[in-house]
Order: sequence, then C-alpha cells, then structure tokens
Amino acid sequence: MRASGLTKAAIRQIAARPSRLLLTGCTLMVTAFFLAGSIVFTDTLKRQLADDLSPVAAGTAVVVGTDGTQPLDDKRVEELKNVPGVAEVQPVATGSVLLKGAGRDPYPLIGTALTGPQSVIRPLQGTLPDGPGEVVLTRMLADLPGMGVGSRITLVPQAGVGSATSRDAPARTVTVTVSGVVQAPSAMGTAVLTTPTNARSWLGTDGWQQTLLRVPDRPAADVASTVQAELGRGFSVRTASKLRAESGPKWFTTVSTLLTIFVAVALLAGTLIVSTTYRVLLVRDQTRLALLRCVGARPGQVMRSVLLQAAGSGLIAGAVGTVAAICCAFAITGITALPGPAISAPSLSAGVLVSVLAALLAAMPAARAATRVAPVAALSVAATRHAPDRIGRTRALIGVLCLVCALLLIALAGLGGAGGAVAAVGSVVSAVALFGCLLALGPALLRRATLALQQPVRAVAGLDGALAVRNLGRAARRTAACATVLTLGFTMVAAVLVTLASVEKGTDRRLRERDPVDVVLDASRTGPSALTPAVVKAVAAQPETDAVVPVTRVDGVALGGNGRHQETEIRGLDPAAIPALLADSQRDSHGGDLRGGQAAISTSVAQSLGVRPGDRISLRVSGGGESSAEVALIHPDDAYMLGGVAVLPGDFAQLAPLAPVRSLYITAVHRDNPLSLRAPLDRALPSNASLHLSYPGEDRASLRQLIGQLRITALGLVGITVLVSLVGVAITLTLSSMERERENGVLRAVGLRGSRLRSVTAWEAGLLGLYAAVLGVTLGSLYGRMMLGALPGLSSPTIPYGQLTATLVGALALVLGASVIPALRSAAVSPMTALRAD
Repeated sequence: MRASGLTKAAIRQIAARPSRLLLTGCTLMVTAFFLAGSIVFTDTLKRQLADDLSPVAAGTAVVVGTDGTQPLDDKRVEELKNVPGVAEVQPVATGSVLLKGAGRDPYPLIGTALTGPQSVIRPLQGTLPDGPGEVVLTRMLADLPGMGVGSRITLVPQAGVGSATSRDAPARTVTVTVSGVVQAPSAMGTAVLTTPTNARSWLGTDGWQQTLLRVPDRPAADVASTVQAELGRGFSVRTASKLRAESGPKWFTTVSTLLTIFVAVALLAGTLIVSTTYRVLLVRDQTRLALLRCVGARPGQVMRSVLLQAAGSGLIAGAVGTVAAICCAFAITGITALPGPAISAPSLSAGVLVSVLAALLAAMPAARAATRVAPVAALSVAATRHAPDRIGRTRALIGVLCLVCALLLIALAGLGGAGGAVAAVGSVVSAVALFGCLLALGPALLRRATLALQQPVRAVAGLDGALAVRNLGRAARRTAACATVLTLGFTMVAAVLVTLASVEKGTDRRLRERDPVDVVLDASRTGPSALTPAVVKAVAAQPETDAVVPVTRVDGVALGGNGRHQETEIRGLDPAAIPALLADSQRDSHGGDLRGGQAAISTSVAQSLGVRPGDRISLRVSGGGESSAEVALIHPDDAYMLGGVAVLPGDFAQLAPLAPVRSLYITAVHRDNPLSLRAPLDRALPSNASLHLSYPGEDRASLRQLIGQLRITALGLVGITVLVSLVGVAITLTLSSMERERENGVLRAVGLRGSRLRSVTAWEAGLLGLYAAVLGVTLGSLYGRMMLGALPGLSSPTIPYGQLTATLVGALALVLGASVIPALRSAAVSPMTALRAD
C-alpha cells in the first residue's frame, strides 16, 4: 500500500472523527496554553524588568559619578561637553529630604532629566515640573495621604555631599506643589523628582552628584576612558550598559526556572493522560487498522498512520493553545493599562513544536501496539476490547523498587533530620520515586481501594454507588493513570500550603523574638539627645501607643569574678512594660524578670566572662561609675535591643547618672496594624534630623503579605497540573461513557432514569477525586514537612488543617465539576440507539 494513500487516509480520519481530535487535543491544548503563556510571561517580565530596574535610560551611554567626598562642579561639567563624541551632558543633583506629614524617614530628592532621551520616567497623572516650586512624585510616594496632584507639601532638605549647610544648622524648609505623578525605575522607590536646578538650590550643594552623557556616534567604552583620564581620581566613570546589566534581578533566572519546571510537570501529566487516551481509541479503532493490514499495509505504515494523526492533533492543539495564550496576554495588559506583551515568534513556534513532540511521545505506545493488530481482527464486531489490567512481574518489580527507594530517602532526608540541599534533593527524588511507584502499581492499588469501598459506598449510595465502584475497577489501568496525575496535582498543592505555613510561622516567631516591639526610635549616640523628657512624655501620651520603654546607653566594661573582662555597651531600661524583650532569655533558678541589682547579658559576653545565671559581674564606665550585679538572664546575641548588658534604670543611674535617653521602644495598641503609629509619632516628634525611626512591626506585616503573595503565586503554578489533571478526569469519564454506551442503553431500557445515570457518573468522579485528594494531601503534608529541612531556622513545622481541609473539599468540587459533561452524555443515551450500537 502506498504511503501517500495512508497519509490521505489518516488526514480523512481526523476530519471524519473530530471528537477524537477533541479527546486527545483538549489536554494538549491546555498544556500548550500554559506553555505559551509562560513564554510570553517570561519575555514580558524580562522586558519590563529591564525598564523598571534600569537606573539609566536607553539614551544614556556613560554615567559620571563622585566618590562621595566632592561633587562635580560647573567647570568640570562644561569640560565634559567638549569630549569627542559627547552630544549631550545632563547634570543630576541628588540628596534626601524629610516630608512633613509623611513620617520621619528621609526620601530621595532627585533633580534629573524629566524629558528627552535621557529621561527614565513616564508621566501618569498631571504635568511635569516647569517652575521653580514644582515637583513630581513616584507612584509609591503619591499613594501616601496628602500627596496627590495639586497638593502643597513641605520639604526639609538634609545635608549631604557638597552641601553648604552644616548638619548642626537649623533645619530649613521648602514648600512646593505636586504637579504630577510618574512611573519611575524601582531603584528610585519613593522619590521626589524635579529639575536639576531646583534640586541643587533646595539641597544647597556646590555642584552635581552625577552627570549623564549621551554618545550617539562613538563607542561608550572609549568615551568613558577619555572622561576618566580627564577627571582623574575622585570620580567614577561607567558605561550605562554595564550599569543596566548589574541592575538586573538576580532572582529572574530562578523564577524562570521554577516556571519552566511547573510547566514541564504539567506537560508530563498531560502526556500521560493523552497516552492513555490513545490506547483506548486504538482499541476502538482496531477494526479499521486490521482492514488496513488486510489491504497490504505494512506494520511500519500503520505506525506512521497513527503517529501522523497524533502529530496533527498536537499541531492543532498547540496552535490553538498558543493563540489563546497570546489573546489572553493582550487582554490582560489592555485591562491593566500595562505595555503590550512581548511576543517572540521563534519561542512560541518552539512551544507548538513541543506540543507536537508531546503528542508523538504520547501516541508511541499506542502506535507500537497498532502494528501488532492482526488482519483477522477485522472479522470481529466487538466495539471494544479491554486491555488486561494485570501489571505484570516487570512492572511490579519496578514499582516495588521505586517504593523502597522512596521510603529510604524519606528515612534519610526526612526522619533522619538532614538539612540544606540534602533535604531538598532527597525530598524531590523521593517524590519522583514514589510517583513512579504509583504509576507502576496504580492499577493494583486502585482495585484494592475499590474493593474496600464497595460495601460502604453501597450502603450510602445504593445501586448508583455500587455501579460507580464497579466502573472504576473495570478499567483500572486507565483510571489509575488519571488518579496518579490528579494525586500529583493535589500533592503539590498540599506541599506548598504546608511549607509556606511553616515558613510564615517560623519567620514571624523569629522576627518577634528579634524585634519584639513595633517601632524603635533612636537619637544620635553622642552629644545632646533630641529625646527630651517632654518628647518621651508626648510619645507616651499618644492614644495609639501601648507601651513606651526609654533606653539609656553608655560604653563600658564588664568584669567576671575570674578576672576576665569584656568591653561592651551597657543599657538601662525597664522591660516590664514589654515582657517579650526577655522572652528568649536563659533565666536563673528563680525564673523571674529583671530586678534591681541584676543584669541581663548577651551570650557572647557571658562566654567571654565565663559566667552563668546566678554569678556576679562588675560594671565600669569611663568617668568612674562602677557597680556590681547578679547575672539573672542570658539573651541571644541577635536580641540586639538589650545590647551587651542591660540593667534597670535605677542601677544604670549609679553608672552614668547624667546619660540622656537615646532610644525608645514602642508597641502599638493594635499589634496587627503597626502602621497606626506613623501619623501619631509624626505629630509628637520634633523636626530633628538626628531622630531615626525603624518599624519592625511593619517588617513583620510586610513579610506576612509577601508570604501570602508567594502562596497565591505558587498555588497558581501548581494549579496548572491540577487543571490538566481535571481535563484528564473529564476525558477518562467520557471514554468510560463511550465504552458503556450499550450498557447504559440497556439500563435505560430496563427503567433506569437518566438522572440515575448522571448520579452514577458523579459518584464515579467523586470517588476518584476522594482517592486522589486523600492520597495527595497526605503525601503533600509529608513532603512539605521534609522540605523544611532545606530552610533551617526559617520555619516551624506547622500543618494548616483548615487549608488542607479546604483543599479536600475544593478537590471534590472540582472533580465533580469536571464530570458534568460526561454525566450529561451518559444520561442522554437513547435505549434504541444503544441497542443498535456496534
């Protein structure tokens, strides 16, 4: 038989049986959609990061900066204009300012090019500054209250490099108008931008902190060398291309790799489902294949015919999935008003090719089986012939070996307490081996599960449940393959939930131990302190503050009874108002809090002095102050708020009676909302540049928000596999319905209503989902717990029972949703049509 004739027959077969194309192509289309989507997302993210993270514009070729000791004066800037190849010189003035009403932290003030080829900003609202008293704000800063377009804000410039203003001089203020909001590189963060002249005038500098050079017609490296030679030491000259490369995110490759891994897992799952589908369709198509053998087709030609149909299915599914992904990308960017997606034709074409190769790989076992169809099979009138579900000795041996390997790795990497890379690699390899075991022994496990569920399900669901259990066991190999893929998806979901819940709890606990307060307010370490008694009283009087602990400090020496000594910082504070300050300390035999005549010392000081709780130490400071104290507590070195040695204020007064308050430890009334302290503290504190505020409470809140975002992202990635497996459930149930078409017709003929047939399919899907969900959640909890070994010190083993229960319920709901179309198809079978079926 001619090969061209078989090719035409294969193409006609695809056109004549579009339902088969849908069954095999649906899963491939979903995986192709995610594959193309990941390609578009990666390319778009790379382009967006290049724009958002680059500190210089595409039109800038060379960046000239200072070493921090002297600015670029106007004479040097003029000399740069005469360098061969330089077409434009753009000076930049940078510094920092306090914004009245926006907290006590300084914000960058940048005077740079706001238009033209060397501008890195994009206007979002309002207009760009064109007057001496106008500024624009980055979007992050404009989100703060009172910072909208048209607002009048007051800047308090801070002294910096080249400033003519002394740091000890009274703070001067500048009132300006917010003329607009701009999109700027993330390196600028929350910044105030204006013209270079405005910034230099407000900062009071003698020159410029940076100069940007545009060089259109000469290599940037050559110009950089020339400029460096002319300026000499004290100035840095770098090419813009090098700065852009250094500003690229180090985590981009990791994100891209993780995305590729998740898509590859989904593609593998889809390939497994499609392979099972091809096997079933081959059984239904064996009469046609036998006829081809009868008319002279050789086994190789039959194989090529099957593979050609698979390639066509993969090509169509890949093209449709890719086009759908591109359309979704344009729709998302259009709705969110973001720049259009980056479309790489070669990469997307490669994605379609991967879909074709996946289809060929999935169809290969069925194609090889097709070559063994005997011509005499054309005489058979049976609609289907079920392949034996016996797993065979070889397959059983492989399954047992995979199980033994998985258990050994669990014992070594998990129960053995391995950490770091060993735990991570051991967990991954063990999971791969265990799912290899499920693939090999799945039919046997499923048959035993159906036998165990037969009586309970029949007692609950009656005949409908009994039929569903029997149907699951009739094609155990196909059902087990679908259940394994579904289990893989639910395992990944559960592992993500357990790992992130443990990391969130462990990191939050660690941060609370290290930073048990919500706000730390520090004054200058030397000279007069801005934290006067009136300021301390004003802070404590704010209704949003819960506890305020004043802290005095002095450098001194701690001496042990054995003659050892250690220079350290001695702090005076009363931790009774915030007991969490001492929560992680090793206490003496009395187990109480810090009392008069006692001291809390750090672990390193205790080791240097060779003392334990209950021993006595001597404390000395310059100026003659001396006292002795009993070691009551030893705190970890990372409990930095207690310093090297901490004593009560009364004991500290014996050492340094005139020492002023240098810090305040503050907690909020509403611990879950540390942001509530920003506005009250801004009102209570004077405008003094020596005051510095840090917000550990906001760091904890930001961490919880970050972990929440990671949870959503990770669940979205593993959801790819879950979605592919749900498509597999729908296809498996559809194939089962096709095979039982005659049987369903007979049941209808003897009086079983369509609603009962729908119930049978729903029970079948529910039991399949329950089997996969319980197994997946159990394995996911185990491997999520094992993965914590790769995160030593950052996690606390936690099982989020609520989230896992929601996963079980959601899994059942999703699987039942996937069974709707197969259930409707089963119920729609006419008794007469079924009796006439071949």
